[in-house]
Amino acid sequence: MNWRRAREAGLGLVAAGCVMLFAHVGGSGDFRGIETASLDLRFRLRGVEPAGPEIALVLVDDASLAALGRWPFTRRIFAQAVERIRAAGAKVIAFDILFTEPEEAVPPALRDAASGKTGELSAEEREALRSALAGLEAKSPDVELATAISAAGNVLLPLAFTFTGPSEDLPPYAEDAGYERFDRSPQAPVFPLRPVAALLPLPGLAKAAVGLGHVNIAFDSDGRPRYDYLAMPLGADFVASLPVRVAAAYAGVPWSQVAIALGAGVRIGSLEVATDRAMRLPINYRGPRGTFPTFSFADLMAGGVPDQALRGRIVLIGASFTGNSDSNASPFGSTELPGTERMANIIDTILQRDWIRTDITASSFAIVAAVLLIAGASGAVAAWLPTRAQLAAAILPIAIWCGATQIAFLHDLWLPLVWPIIALIAAMGAILLFRYGVVDREGRYIMAAFQHYLAPEFVKMLATQPERLRLGGEAREISILFSDIRDFTSISERFKKNPDGLSRLINRGFLSPMSNLIMSRRGTIDKYMGDCIMAFWNAPLDVADHADQACASALAMKAEIVRVNELFAAEAAAEGRSFSPLNIGIGINTGECIVGNMGSDQRFAYTAMGDAVNLASRLEGQTKTYHVDVIVGEETRRGAPSWAALELDLIEVKGKVEAVRIFALLGDAELAQSVEFRRLEARQEAMLSCYRRQDWAGARAALSRCRRYDAQLAALYDLYEERIGFYEAHPPGPSWDGVFVALSK
Repeated sequence: MNWRRAREAGLGLVAAGCVMLFAHVGGSGDFRGIETASLDLRFRLRGVEPAGPEIALVLVDDASLAALGRWPFTRRIFAQAVERIRAAGAKVIAFDILFTEPEEAVPPALRDAASGKTGELSAEEREALRSALAGLEAKSPDVELATAISAAGNVLLPLAFTFTGPSEDLPPYAEDAGYERFDRSPQAPVFPLRPVAALLPLPGLAKAAVGLGHVNIAFDSDGRPRYDYLAMPLGADFVASLPVRVAAAYAGVPWSQVAIALGAGVRIGSLEVATDRAMRLPINYRGPRGTFPTFSFADLMAGGVPDQALRGRIVLIGASFTGNSDSNASPFGSTELPGTERMANIIDTILQRDWIRTDITASSFAIVAAVLLIAGASGAVAAWLPTRAQLAAAILPIAIWCGATQIAFLHDLWLPLVWPIIALIAAMGAILLFRYGVVDREGRYIMAAFQHYLAPEFVKMLATQPERLRLGGEAREISILFSDIRDFTSISERFKKNPDGLSRLINRGFLSPMSNLIMSRRGTIDKYMGDCIMAFWNAPLDVADHADQACASALAMKAEIVRVNELFAAEAAAEGRSFSPLNIGIGINTGECIVGNMGSDQRFAYTAMGDAVNLASRLEGQTKTYHVDVIVGEETRRGAPSWAALELDLIEVKGKVEAVRIFALLGDAELAQSVEFRRLEARQEAMLSCYRRQDWAGARAALSRCRRYDAQLAALYDLYEERIGFYEAHPPGPSWDGVFVALSK
């Protein structure tokens, strides 16, 4: 009975583990939408929480339009609003309205008359008109608003980013929108959104304000805003969000004392706000629309808002009327939340130090261990239960996890719900299926699984003696090839609305033709990994010249991708659309590996594994570093010496402590025997020899001679030019052995 308990506990562990492996390795995006929807549900189950007393909203609503006229209002009205709010004693005033265009105080026709374009006025008349218009300009609505903002001394204005068009840095008058102080970053930041320019307030308004902050919204995959980007990169600056500026101003922390730790968070005095690596802060929504004190702009202008309602508070001025698009979905009900109230939720999250922590995430060992423990324990218990009781028992671990996640959320901790639940469902489902039928049909499953791999007599023996089943392989020297499409992410973006087109491009333009080329040269396709192919030679069939066949396949793939690009370009031109050519990188390595049936008792595949496989994958990744199409390892070069291969470097790749010599495969044996290639090979060797001896002048001279051979290698030599310059300025010391440490994969 102990063996039976262990068997079913193990089955639960394996099923749950497979789901978690999928979630961590490749399926996290598939679960994202369901996970975020579960977060909204957790908000509703938690209910409304009272907002802090620090914030009040003044919104331009339908009643304001009826009382004050068409939108947008003249800036004189906003100037009066600032004066009224200042007089009421507000501590911070922040606009959620962009003032990017000037309000014309002088009609264009009068400007033309003053400039003489109409030709209807004499010179004296034009001068008199110009002088009068200058006086009128000085009293423009923009100037009045700037004067009111400057007099208040506590007004913050928004800016918005653009993501298309030419790149522009912040102008001098807006440079303080970026963080000025930087703390040490514990991990590298990731910025999925990279603006190219900013829509800024008018210079006069920006100079009058005490600060600027961006108001761009971070939408999740389902179009709901659940985060605020506390910083976004623009040129050399990292621009703060308006909620951060408001929180700092309210806390009385000078902007020069607010520090950012890229990829970790923001420090506002003693207040440390943690973010994820993308500088995103989850918004802890307090409740539905109207949770924060909200007043009509019309009531403010009519004197209907008591000073006490604004005194000492942060006053956010925004717009929310019929036809205004600045409203977004929230976790509470179907009524959309005004964008200004969303901002209030962010500010309140920061000021109350009530942010939702995500430090325990789907990659946490504690979560994985807990799920596996529940799955294993459920399997062990199920082995003792009657069959009818097992279905009810299967619901228990799922209910336990759901309850645990909600309790954690009540303490502001966002634990993953979806993939653990799916893992537990998979575990319990596997156990139930096992009990209801798998055991009785074990022999049949074994025969079905192995009839294509083993002799019929051996399959029958395993069916009657399943404990003799062993998965494994044999050690063989093989040549391994990895190839994938460069910049596949950007290609996928262009096909976001046309997934069929992307599938056609990958299958017809890459996987099918490249697989045919490999198999025609006696290669074995191991697997497809998205836009990547893994193949090897000399297993399961013997291929004596496996290194040569791998090199021949690589060059054939280079030629084939040219033909594929021409074909797809012609099709695109006929259909009137654009087409960006595909580029591939190929890495080849040779070495001893374990080859055979690998996997679990339920699922396995014929594959290769070992250090040589890992190195081949790393070499493919280095094609981008060295700007060549094909890189082969030293053992492959030794096994295929006749090909035109140029030594690139001596590198230490990620995951290895020994340096390996790598080569760029440029052509076949005919090219290798050409005078031009032999001359280039000698010059390359001379350059590398000087480089490794730290003879920088000699290396530069040899590098200059190398450049005369092939313009396609210019980027490679630019790389070495940069390295030589760096080492000239920062000598590596006498212990340097010329090895380049490749930190990236």
